[in-house]
Amino acid sequence: MLDEIGHRWDNETPGPRKPLYLRGHPGMQVEADGPALRVRQPAKAALLFPLERVVRVISSGAVQWDCEALLTCAEAAVPVVFLHRDGSVRAYLFGKNTRSRDPHDLLYSRLRARLARPNGMKRYDQWRRMATQAAIEALLRQWGTRYAECHPARLRQELALLRQRYAGPGPAELIEARLYGLLAAFSAELLAEAGLDALRWTKLDFAFDLAGDLANLLRWAMETPVLKVLEAHDRGKTDALYLVDEAQLVALFERYVPDLRRVGLDALRQLRQLLET
Repeated sequence: MLDEIGHRWDNETPGPRKPLYLRGHPGMQVEADGPALRVRQPAKAALLFPLERVVRVISSGAVQWDCEALLTCAEAAVPVVFLHRDGSVRAYLFGKNTRSRDPHDLLYSRLRARLARPNGMKRYDQWRRMATQAAIEALLRQWGTRYAECHPARLRQELALLRQRYAGPGPAELIEARLYGLLAAFSAELLAEAGLDALRWTKLDFAFDLAGDLANLLRWAMETPVLKVLEAHDRGKTDALYLVDEAQLVALFERYVPDLRRVGLDALRQLRQLLET
């Protein structure tokens, strides 16, 4: 959970590497301390987070970052995503790739080769449409509904209205913005694992937002969990999470990270295969 100084170290996430959430407050500072981040807060003891145990950092709101701390994250290949207080994305920091799971870096090489061709973006757009359709079909199967042609934007609008019915317009919009920020941070982590580090991003000089497109795909996988929790809370269930609370939204998100990782990596594999043809 987020504690009183506004950081969250997710001890419940399996594995040796965990996400670090920083919720900004006046005076919060992040400094480098060897291969670690030191988080300082007025009137609180400083906390040390070794980067060998950090998989990604989500920095929200007023957090003062020392330049050396950012460079340390970059050198350790720990992506940092900076969010506005409402959860919308401000910026990404990608470091050098030291832990790609793809020894041949095929996604990077296929992107660079295919998108350099005339009309190369058509293949990328094809992947985006196919992946979106597959995500919508999976969502509707969860609801026991047969897939029929449905424009993604129209379905997004219907889902937004449903969230507003359960939570109210203001809270629903806040939940959606914060959730997208969490998904964007996770997408940055997956792309770093796939070999798309900062140096390689600069070589992909094309007008597309792979991190944002991947986050939008993963949003479909979170629609049912979010709606179920909002509905339960609306019905007055005492054990239901209150997703307007940032800590409880983060807890729900991290519960589904293993599923999101599977969906995201599968989508990136499909992109790579499509670019090979």
